[in-house]
Amino acid sequence: MRSLGSGELRLLRRLVIDPSLRQAGLAQELNVTRSAINQIWHKLNSDFGAVIRSNLDYGKLGLRFVFGWARESVSSDVLSKFSRWLHSNRFVCRLTKSIMSSTMDSRLYFEAIVPVGKNYSWFQSQIERFRKKPYSLKLDYEVVSGVANHMNLGLFDGVRWGFSNDFRLEASIGAVRDYVDVLPVMGTAFQSETKPVDLPDLVIAASLESNYHVTATELAKKIDTLGLTPLAGRTLRRRLSRFRKTLAIPYVNISNIGLDQHIVVCLKDENPSNSTITRLLRTQASTFPKARVLSGSNMTVIDLETPEYVDWVTMSQILSGMTDNTTEICTFIANIHEIDTRLESVVSHLASQAPSE
Repeated sequence: MRSLGSGELRLLRRLVIDPSLRQAGLAQELNVTRSAINQIWHKLNSDFGAVIRSNLDYGKLGLRFVFGWARESVSSDVLSKFSRWLHSNRFVCRLTKSIMSSTMDSRLYFEAIVPVGKNYSWFQSQIERFRKKPYSLKLDYEVVSGVANHMNLGLFDGVRWGFSNDFRLEASIGAVRDYVDVLPVMGTAFQSETKPVDLPDLVIAASLESNYHVTATELAKKIDTLGLTPLAGRTLRRRLSRFRKTLAIPYVNISNIGLDQHIVVCLKDENPSNSTITRLLRTQASTFPKARVLSGSNMTVIDLETPEYVDWVTMSQILSGMTDNTTEICTFIANIHEIDTRLESVVSHLASQAPSE
């Protein structure tokens, strides 16, 4: 990886604070020309894959966002069969397997975006099938109630990360433990009750999820590619503006900046109303270099990217030491996401199934 220049780091830090800023606004705030901003941004995009994406309120789109994990403590082919089923399912958008876990079992984490109605009923029935005999797979899943992405560039000088997972991590999290009830959960896209699916709205939302600053022209091309009825440019601009205000929360996504270790923290609360550790980790996720947090009524997943030198065993011990006997926690180290797609793949599938006009 190459190091980030001072101008690149300055731009990124401002965007992390407010990812909704366009180039003209960035130029004004940073007191540089718009052409300079454009040049830096294109360099960040080409070298580091920098893009402004969005977390969505899938409920407003008629979708259920599901997450969960399966595990087995002894060698068997049940987890492999479940993995193959997830690979074959067009609604599954993420699949991550453990290389090594703190609970010494094999673990598989997954996410799916499923339309309400018969699709979701079928998806649930298939999940439940793996829970029953002859599979009897240990499997936990639920609907996401909130999703957030965090990046802490204050720990990064453009070359090295100043993150420690030793006693300083324990001390920083422990210092706010007594105040957890009043700490805000920032930048979270909370999920609404679902409504019927509208395919054109899904196309717009999927485009926003991949690129918060997508234009009406780009949207029109996407709708045409999918073979859907075209919408007027004015209609697209109006819907884009409304969606940005009501269901999309932007965040900066960037890679190749020295965060080469992937750690996943899974928590399940038997008594979520009294769980301090779960709320604590949700509110303190922004203290990690890069974190993605998914939460439900009883389950939470924190997907971390850290420097390779971070000792995940020590981190696991610190986090486990903070839990009580009503919270189940597992930290596992992973390599890559075997499946890593977004809403666009689901929309493409739904468009292919839609009756021709």
